Amino acid sequence: MSTFVQAVLLGLLGAYCHLDWAVGSLYLNRPIVLAPLVGLIFGDLQTGLLLGATLEALFLGSVTIGTYIAPDAGISSILATAIAISSGLDTEAALLLAVPIAVLATSLQNVLWALFSFTSKIADNYAAKANEKGVYMVMWFEGFLNALLKFLMVFLAWLYGSNSVAAIIDKIPDVILNGMATAGGVLPAIGLAMLASTMMNKKNFVYLLLGYVGAAYLKLPTIALALIGVIIIMIKFNFGDFKSMLSGASAAGKEMDDNEF
Repeated sequence: MSTFVQAVLLGLLGAYCHLDWAVGSLYLNRPIVLAPLVGLIFGDLQTGLLLGATLEALFLGSVTIGTYIAPDAGISSILATAIAISSGLDTEAALLLAVPIAVLATSLQNVLWALFSFTSKIADNYAAKANEKGVYMVMWFEGFLNALLKFLMVFLAWLYGSNSVAAIIDKIPDVILNGMATAGGVLPAIGLAMLASTMMNKKNFVYLLLGYVGAAYLKLPTIALALIGVIIIMIKFNFGDFKSMLSGASAAGKEMDDNEF
């Protein structure tokens, strides 16, 4: 497969990173989905699956909240996976590539969104005149530019930068690559810690401690820990008694209506 065809296919994946929001937020623009697809393009599905799971752990706790725009996990996972497979990088070293790519992609996205302040004024004028078609036209135009930007970021980066990146990586000493791999191995733990920090409190800390004991001391596999979590949820929230669940939901809804009234 030629570099141009690879660039087009990767660019289409990049464009879908935005289109996913337009079709109902299916969350198919996550690293765990995109990296295996990149692996299929390069004929290395196993590495794609491995990088997808690892990159997903890295970006799991990076979410957009309020005015904070999270780094672009989709674009970075596509390019980092492509570079890792083509250059033979370790999974951990590929993680370090993902972080600056994500930040750069988000910076370019922010520039485009700043320009949207002008098109948004046009949409406001259409809205003031009750022109629905005009508002839709502006929305579709902005969505098209978002998808086009992500396509071009990946397409141009791979078409004109893949050989340069590979040449640079070949010249990096092994000691630096080993250091990158070691540092990259810590990044997924940071991502999980960021996610845990958003939900951790005194009430559920005991469950985190239980999971730590099960993994560190009892050496339980991930599936076993997940099943224990499911059992705890079913017991705590009484998922087995559907009648009580329905009556509880009904009472909660009535209380909410009363409060609103």
